[in-house]
Amino acid sequence: MSSEKTIFVSIACLADPDVIDTVSNLFSTARHPERVHVGLCLQIEPDDPAFKPLSAFNNVRIDTISYSASLGPIFARARCERLLQDEDFYLQIDCHSRFFPDWDVVLLEEYQKATGISRKAVISHYPINIRNMDNPEYLGSIGQVNRYRHVGTDALKSHGSLIKLPGEPLPSIGISAAMLFMEGSTKKKIAYDPYLHFGLHAAEQVLYGLRLWTNGYEIFCPTRHSLATEYDGARDRIPERVKQVCAANRGDWPRKTWSKVKYLLQLDSIGQVDDVYYDDVADENFPYGMGSERNLLEYYKLAGLHEQLKELFPNYAYRDS
Repeated sequence: MSSEKTIFVSIACLADPDVIDTVSNLFSTARHPERVHVGLCLQIEPDDPAFKPLSAFNNVRIDTISYSASLGPIFARARCERLLQDEDFYLQIDCHSRFFPDWDVVLLEEYQKATGISRKAVISHYPINIRNMDNPEYLGSIGQVNRYRHVGTDALKSHGSLIKLPGEPLPSIGISAAMLFMEGSTKKKIAYDPYLHFGLHAAEQVLYGLRLWTNGYEIFCPTRHSLATEYDGARDRIPERVKQVCAANRGDWPRKTWSKVKYLLQLDSIGQVDDVYYDDVADENFPYGMGSERNLLEYYKLAGLHEQLKELFPNYAYRDS
């Protein structure tokens, strides 16, 4: 695949100053940094000087809002997505990430391998921990999204296992929000629903992964590492006042959003959707639903969830299947 392809990197940041080192590392480790563009939703205290260094980077588009206006990670990722222009590819990462050398070329080559297996391909996996990037004990494994760690009436949570680096891209059953790579045109076609306020794992990862899957996309675990993330400690850098305000704003939103997600996943009826979202999903032109190339029943059987869902959800659309 031509290295002339451009990559847009989506970064949602809630007042974490490590984003500066993330952006710096992103450009310094790319083989072709001039072909990399960043879209950053920066949710901070207005005019916070700690984030001024971001303005010195070329190829960085910044959407800055007050942290008091934040409505959770999906809201922020949707804002990042709007900064996508005509870049060939879209990469989503966390704001506390680091990169392996030539990560941009690695991702393009991994995508080419994946499209040799399935024309409609997306790459996603759980990145290695930053602290293990130089540790040979960990570099031979990769985190594939291949199971569910929680299936309950309160949430669905996909998860992963460390597997030996595969010889070719390996089909997975879901995505990681910390590493998601696809064509830019795919992201524009299957955009985030910006009205999933303070949505948790099911809203951010399960729902979007199944929207990709029902639109016919195969999600692949790659054969090489391209980036790493921090799994602990990032929250400690967020100022207490930011955490307090966001916690107050969160309120009952996770429950309301889960009611919408349940309906979209066909686990519940539309009558159970919270009033704040009812008109949204009742609109026949609602643009953030499932695709038509594959149905959810196929997926639930593939993932081994079907029988559990029949037991847990009285209004499950496939109870009689």
